[in-house]
Amino acid sequence: MMREERRGRIRFFEDNARTRSGGIDVGKFPVHHFIFDHSEPPLENWPIRIDFTGDDEWLPGCYRFRQRSNTFAVEFVKRGNFHFQQNRRSYRVEPGGVFLVRHGEDSEMECCDCDYALKRTLALTGPMVGPLLTSLGLDRVDVLTPAAPEKLDALFDRAAGLLAGDAADKQQESAALAFRLLLMLAEENNQADTPEILQRILRYLEARLDQPVSIGELAEEFRLSQATLRRLFRKHLGESPVDFLIRRRMETAMRLLRLTEQPVKWIAFQVGYAGALYFSAEFRKFTGESPSAFRKRSQFGE
Repeated sequence: MMREERRGRIRFFEDNARTRSGGIDVGKFPVHHFIFDHSEPPLENWPIRIDFTGDDEWLPGCYRFRQRSNTFAVEFVKRGNFHFQQNRRSYRVEPGGVFLVRHGEDSEMECCDCDYALKRTLALTGPMVGPLLTSLGLDRVDVLTPAAPEKLDALFDRAAGLLAGDAADKQQESAALAFRLLLMLAEENNQADTPEILQRILRYLEARLDQPVSIGELAEEFRLSQATLRRLFRKHLGESPVDFLIRRRMETAMRLLRLTEQPVKWIAFQVGYAGALYFSAEFRKFTGESPSAFRKRSQFGE
């Protein structure tokens, strides 16, 4: 993933005394569905705020690098895999994992070992970002694996809604969400209560929301008895493996219904349901309304 290997193919986006960035595109990819903060008046003087957020689609061969990054960004992998390197430390980040592009550092990223990758990006700015990262112990953290990725998904959703809207308290809410995000990451970084085996299982499930997974297969994959697997989930998550998987599939479907115009049958397929009818029945059981009714209410505020 070293930049030297791509010399001659890199297109530079920014090149000055303070920072340097560039990359390689594959056709139109990566495709950035970013929402920027266009508040009036501008929020430059706020100590911390959300600069932009959104989904980011990549294909194999897509590559980006930053030298002395002028951005702090939280990158939340949803599909596929990314190779991430920061200050010469390399990581493979899978679905459910998070990597942090730190301000002032050198970093590289590329889509790897998959046909398609999707991540969610949220960038913070403001003079207090650096001091807060240091005080929370995040100033040297490169990667994290959240035990409850759905909470991070919800925060990303809220940030996107905030930047797309014109709420009267947008400045205060942006600062509050930014601070909440850093606290959440710090808690994940310091969390010692979630066993490594459970973290691995959660990453495994997060990467397979679009595939059928049985309790028997899951237990066999991780060499556990089904009883032990259920106890592990009950003790640390308060729900069964099946309930966890259904909840994550429904939460992902809700996000896609809110933020995209994809047909319901496509969304059903992306969250592991072969048919739209069965998916719609499960969705109604989970939310109390049909996918189309949920989409209409969410997108138009009804």
